[in-house]
Amino acid sequence: MVNIYLFIELLGAASADTTLNTLKDLELANCKFANVVQLSDQKVVAQLDCESYADASKAVLDKIAPVEGIVQTNIIAAVRPVRR
Repeated sequence: MVNIYLFIELLGAASADTTLNTLKDLELANCKFANVVQLSDQKVVAQLDCESYADASKAVLDKIAPVEGIVQTNIIAAVRPVRR
């Protein structure tokens, strides 16, 4: 399991609500959004949980970044949770 934390910036003309709904509806193989939150009209943060780093890379680069209205997708952290 890998947790990917994203900071997503939207175009000024993009609808944050529409973009949020589009993100939540994406079919991501071996990944799912744990949380997607709108910070402002042009900023969104998200936690993406994936089975592997390869799955996370595909999800971010092939599915999330190309969504209409997204101008930049930043990976803030990639965390492999440790169970004790």
